[in-house]
Amino acid sequence: MKKKSKLAEMIKNNYLKSLHSLKQKKFSKILLKWRGQNNFDSLYPWRNSKNRYYVLLSEILLKKTTRKQVASEWSNITSRCNDFNDLQNIDLRKLKKVLKPLGLEHTRSKHLKDLSKKILADFNGKVPGTKKELLSLPGVGPYTANAVLCFAFGHDVSMLDVNILRVIKRVFSLDEKNSREAIDMHLWEFAEKLPPAGKGKEFNYAILDFASEVCTAKNPKCSECPVNKICNFVN
Repeated sequence: MKKKSKLAEMIKNNYLKSLHSLKQKKFSKILLKWRGQNNFDSLYPWRNSKNRYYVLLSEILLKKTTRKQVASEWSNITSRCNDFNDLQNIDLRKLKKVLKPLGLEHTRSKHLKDLSKKILADFNGKVPGTKKELLSLPGVGPYTANAVLCFAFGHDVSMLDVNILRVIKRVFSLDEKNSREAIDMHLWEFAEKLPPAGKGKEFNYAILDFASEVCTAKNPKCSECPVNKICNFVN
């Protein structure tokens, strides 16, 4: 009886995994189609650049700050700090003043100063291209590292911030574990399966914009959401 019970449970789990996999693929396909009709790249100048410094800079600036705020200050910041040498050479007080409109200028300026110093010393002034190297940089965590790998180097890697987390938890009814570490591991493993091969950059921009424009924290636009037919939050 125990063997039959274990076999039945295994069959059930494999079946559920198969259904989950199909839903993940459908979700990704719908979001890519939505992005084709709702492309916001022109609003955010770092998205249209192949400059890896700009990609890394934007990710540091976007922490706890809206994209619109960063976009409004982008030209002023990059005119003063157009590469790692500029960051290293600018006076700390001047850097804080440049970053002040975004808030957190004391923390950001220190991270940018320390980051530029390390990149100039250890990576010949170039943004490193491995996750291990990126994580060695001041102010860079798993999300920022994956964002740079995706947007600067074209890797099909997943990203997971509070906004993306909100979307996938709603759509797939994901359960949280008890500890922060367990939550991260549980959800990162799930998120890693979402970016389609060769479409990582497009998919990650799609889900970021979708979270901002449709699947918002308050008053999500469920009635006009392209994912509502497969979303567990709605059904």
